[in-house]
Amino acid sequence: MAMANFGEIVGRSLVCLDMRQEDGQEVMSRLIEEAAERGLLAREHLEEAARAVFNRERSASTAMPDGIALPHGRTECVREIICVVGIHRAGVEFGAPDGLPTQIFVLLLVPATVGCSHIHFLANLSRRLLEGSVRQALLAAETREQVLAALAGVSVGGGVA
Repeated sequence: MAMANFGEIVGRSLVCLDMRQEDGQEVMSRLIEEAAERGLLAREHLEEAARAVFNRERSASTAMPDGIALPHGRTECVREIICVVGIHRAGVEFGAPDGLPTQIFVLLLVPATVGCSHIHFLANLSRRLLEGSVRQALLAAETREQVLAALAGVSVGGGVA
């Protein structure tokens, strides 16, 4: 199965602005719930998807420095990578190596059948998120379009950022 490229995955991502959950587990649950509410994940697979993400997170934290986390899980219940971006401006404790609160969550549900090709997406995403200007743009974003433009590396006007 061919995997979509970085821009395609970012372009169809869901976005949750102004998250206010109390902890990282609640944030991840909310992002998975958003995928179900928007029809990208069948409601009967909510528990399976959550288990995949939580099990992966328990095996090794996906928290990164600078307020970033990339929780993800492989599951049979999705056919393509589902990406849900959550912005939690206040931040929550998520076990980041620098001890800072996590504000930017990019949750991925990865089909069990794609092998390791999602690693390329995670690498590209990590590179983007390690740029201070991208993180600032994400935290300042007021619309889904602004979040996706920051991740994709284009200005909302259409030019390259």
